[in-house]
Amino acid sequence: MSELVYKSASVPFKDMDDTTGLLIGYANIYSQKDLVGDISNPSSFVKTVSERKAKIKIYKNHDNNLLVGVPQELNPYDPVGLHLTAKMLMETALGRDTYYESKFLVENGFESGFSIGGYVVKRNPKMRAEVMEYRLNEVSVLTKEQASPGSMVQIVKSLQDMDEITQETFWKVVTKAYDNHKFSDDVLKSLESFLNMSLDNREPGGSAADTTPVSEPTQIIKSIYSQFLP
Repeated sequence: MSELVYKSASVPFKDMDDTTGLLIGYANIYSQKDLVGDISNPSSFVKTVSERKAKIKIYKNHDNNLLVGVPQELNPYDPVGLHLTAKMLMETALGRDTYYESKFLVENGFESGFSIGGYVVKRNPKMRAEVMEYRLNEVSVLTKEQASPGSMVQIVKSLQDMDEITQETFWKVVTKAYDNHKFSDDVLKSLESFLNMSLDNREPGGSAADTTPVSEPTQIIKSIYSQFLP
C-alpha cells in the first residue's frame, strides 16, 4: 500500500528573483537519510515527473486551496536531488505574499523552503529505508512549521548572526518586513497592528480576553516572537 508523505528538502532556496518571481532550489535530496529515516534513490522521481509534470502545482504549506505557483522546471536527473524552479503567481496577493514571506524569513535567518507532498510507491525490498519510487502530487513553499506526520520542517531555529535576542532586535526584524512594502495590504495591516502593540501592557500572544481572529501573517510573527522572547 502506498504511504502518504510530506517531506522537506531541509535545504534553503538556492536563488530568489524579485523581477520574475522565481524560487529556485531542491524539493528533495537524494541518497541522504531524512528525519524519519528514509533515503530517496536518485531515480525515485523520474517516473512520476515524466508522467505527472503538467499536473504538479505549487501550494503554500501543503494546502491545496492555496495555489501560489507552478513548476517552470522540475528536474529529477540532477545528481543532488529533485531540482525545482517555481514560478510564483506574483499577479495574485497570495502568490506575492508567499514569495516575500519566504524571502523575509530567509534573509533574517529563518527556515523556508520546498516540501513535497505525495506517496511512497516502492521501497527497496533489501533495504526498506530506501525509497525507489514516489508519486508526486504537489510541491509546497513552507512558511510555517507543518503539523502533518512525516514533515521535517522547523520554521524557526536561529536569528542570523545575533548572539542575544532582545525586544529591540526582534522589533527591528519586524519593522524591516513592514518597511519592505512589497506585501499585500492585508499583510502590511497585520504587521502594523503587531508593531503598534505595547510590550509594556500586552504580550504579542494576546490577552486571554482577546477573541479577535488572527490572520496567518500575524500568527507567524507571534510564533517567532514566542520562541525567542517567552
